[in-house]
Amino acid sequence: MPTAALRLLRPTWLELALDYRCNLRCLGCHACHDTGESMSTTVAIETLRQGRLRGASRLWLGGGEPTLRDDLLVLIRAARTLGYEQVLLQTNGMRLSYPAYRDALVAAGVSEVRFNVKSHRAELHDRISRAECHGLLMRALEGMSGTRVTVSADVLLTRSTLPDLPDLIPFFATRGITRFVLWLLSAADSPEAEVLREVPALSEIAPVLALADAEAKAASVELVSLHTPPCTLPPGLRHLFEPASSLGLIVSSSFEGGAYVDGCARCAERGRCGGPRADYVGLYGASEFVALPQPDHSPPASM
Repeated sequence: MPTAALRLLRPTWLELALDYRCNLRCLGCHACHDTGESMSTTVAIETLRQGRLRGASRLWLGGGEPTLRDDLLVLIRAARTLGYEQVLLQTNGMRLSYPAYRDALVAAGVSEVRFNVKSHRAELHDRISRAECHGLLMRALEGMSGTRVTVSADVLLTRSTLPDLPDLIPFFATRGITRFVLWLLSAADSPEAEVLREVPALSEIAPVLALADAEAKAASVELVSLHTPPCTLPPGLRHLFEPASSLGLIVSSSFEGGAYVDGCARCAERGRCGGPRADYVGLYGASEFVALPQPDHSPPASM
């Protein structure tokens, strides 16, 4: 299993991918490909210890689908005992539709549940998930409403789901979601024609993002976007960009890699932006990415 790698001098999060099993087969996702790699309970707890020693105070449990792990409750309790102040569970929510399991997770010490969301429309959500799971997601959300756990959402942007985004935000905000994190569908290593067709161009995203931003402000919820470099957004939307580097990650698996293109070295955002994703550049080229000018610090001309 890959060893944890320090990404920043002052880490905040330990991201732990325990294995890559999943009970969905979402479009473009390779986390469901069971590679046989699985972190044992002993190794996982030692990784938690090492993360604390290196300064991490927050734990991000991903995968794969972490709720398939029989030892998940053990690991959450261990993390809390070791002093992790927050434990974020990234999940499709299917198992959390069962009250006994959901209550056990909350009792173990989960502080935030981030649900995988494609659309507020059941047909579209299930088509992208390639399973009938929207109903279970809604049951899980309803059950979370009586807890003190923060509820957030990873929202996958595809060409089919993108137009729904302005309606998706108020729909789920009224059901307890307080933070929406936007992800762009990846075409990395995918030969599927359907995946290639479903990756939206960044030029398509910005107008919809403006509408979504207005809805988020109206609903008093947070909206951030991971894969929209600032140079592809108008000035009024650049505050939505959240680069991976801002999270202070120690990772036990790969996270978000960037592919700097011509002009990135001169860009004013070079210090915090990892550049576009390599799979996106391979699909659409680099013409959308134009360096933002450096601020002018020259003294004003004398009269």
